[in-house]
Amino acid sequence: MDDAERSRLRVIVADDDPFTRSLVADGLRSQGFEVSTAGTVADAWSLVLGLDPHALISDLNFGPGDSGASLLARVHEEAPWVGLVVLTSHQSPELAVPDAAAIPRDVVYLVKSQLREVGALGDAVHRAIGGEQVAQPHDPADALSLTSAQAEVLRLLASGASTRAVAEHRGTSVRAAETMLARLYSALGIDDDADSNPRVAAVQLWQQGRITVR
Repeated sequence: MDDAERSRLRVIVADDDPFTRSLVADGLRSQGFEVSTAGTVADAWSLVLGLDPHALISDLNFGPGDSGASLLARVHEEAPWVGLVVLTSHQSPELAVPDAAAIPRDVVYLVKSQLREVGALGDAVHRAIGGEQVAQPHDPADALSLTSAQAEVLRLLASGASTRAVAEHRGTSVRAAETMLARLYSALGIDDDADSNPRVAAVQLWQQGRITVR
């Protein structure tokens, strides 16, 4: 496909981080794509309605409110001809958003830390538009594995939840939540003692995208 043909391909990039949004958009524009950007789920949906894009690249975690998973599900339902690409920091979507199950099956799944060249973004767009089934990338050799319940607790910690808030969310006692946290830290290989801050260490691992859900 030459540049003239590529220039007709309209892509929306949705990410709440301005740096990532700009980086991805510039990389696609350098390959000849016509790119529009959005920093919220609502703005991304408005662009989908107004621009009739060929593809949507979306982050999953947009903070409080609607998630990228709900955006992808809505586009899949109401505009199924739009190719869908997930671009996230996490090996497993359950670590990013609570409604990960809403993500359509036929998406191209990219992990930010595993992107080695800008051309991979363009290739992902073409695979998504073509409806190619693409599995999630292989877990890195140093990946740390959690259960889905532990992933939920870690996601709550990353959002700033206290131990009491974790207990309330899980419908359990504070003591039971403390036990869950201790098991989470153990699974991540983090010391839980008076000289460490295991909560901070766990969130740092979450941010690095080194965790997967088994």
